[in-house]
Amino acid sequence: MNLVTSVYSKLDDNYHTHSLIEFSIDLFYVKGVNPISVVGFGALNLDLIFEVEELTSLSTQRVQLHPGKELWGSEEDFRVLSEQLKRCGTLKSKSGGGSAANTIVSLARMGFSTKFIGRVGQDDEGDFLLEQLGSVQTDLIQRGGRSGVCLVILDRHNDRFLFVRGNANNTLVTHDLDPVALREASWIHLTSFTGDPPFEAQKDLLDRLAPSVKVSMDPGEIYAHKGLDKIQPLIRRSTVLFVTENEIEILMGGCLSSGAEGLLEMGPSIVVCKRGLKGSRVFTEQEDFEVPAIPVKVVDNTGAGDVYDAGFLAGLFLGKSLVESARFATALASKSVAGYSRTCYPTREDLDRFFSRG
Repeated sequence: MNLVTSVYSKLDDNYHTHSLIEFSIDLFYVKGVNPISVVGFGALNLDLIFEVEELTSLSTQRVQLHPGKELWGSEEDFRVLSEQLKRCGTLKSKSGGGSAANTIVSLARMGFSTKFIGRVGQDDEGDFLLEQLGSVQTDLIQRGGRSGVCLVILDRHNDRFLFVRGNANNTLVTHDLDPVALREASWIHLTSFTGDPPFEAQKDLLDRLAPSVKVSMDPGEIYAHKGLDKIQPLIRRSTVLFVTENEIEILMGGCLSSGAEGLLEMGPSIVVCKRGLKGSRVFTEQEDFEVPAIPVKVVDNTGAGDVYDAGFLAGLFLGKSLVESARFATALASKSVAGYSRTCYPTREDLDRFFSRG
């Protein structure tokens, strides 16, 4: 029994039956041939994963480390934090990162046709980031400047803090995009940038996309803190919106249910709330159901939410119900935290074995 099958069995033991919700996206999956073409559009960062005793033992003049937070700041803040990590932290892993990139790499490893829109530096780190994308098509990735870097800081309590320097990511502009090159795309998955130019480029691209192209978005706290008015054009164009409870509170205020209902009214067909140890909750106009988390030993939870997104989307692409999609997403996210960075990300075998169960 592999890890995903084991996780699936645990989920079966804990899961309370809900009515199945069918969500058709007019796509199919037959004899291993997958017609979906998924494009990711987000930051590409070099993830440097450090372990420390306590997050609170590190700080800069302007940056306080709080569990679960993702911040960005000046080159000086980055330099000071990096020096502190060299003194009192241990570098555990170096990997390609970025939220959309993690999701797209996961989908590619499961056998889906994938591309990526982004920008990396004209440097060794940029070469490394392109290699880390594996089978993802990279012809839409621009190069120039210095590659983005993310300091991922974990402590012995499994708390995590991210500090990002966007660098080349934030120089991506609308002029760099080629909508004609996306004519074969079925689906585009958006995540955040720290800078304004690529954010504006994302909005411009959605305005120029054919209506037949579906969109999913995971705004993260970076976009949530921009405020509802600024990101509403992205929400309105999204079919699936992935958020956390905190992001719903930032955007909508009030309770989870009313916030999710408000987001649905803006355009998405599905709002998926990822709740960490409390599992996930899926909202549509007709349904509202929960899938519990699966207790597992955590080595590194960086990117677990991105892997969840990939599992949920994979279920939709295969024509599975929303409940099955959320259960698969939960299993993959649980598997992903068993190793550092992308070492335990899903494979085609995980997908086939999970959905072959009767």
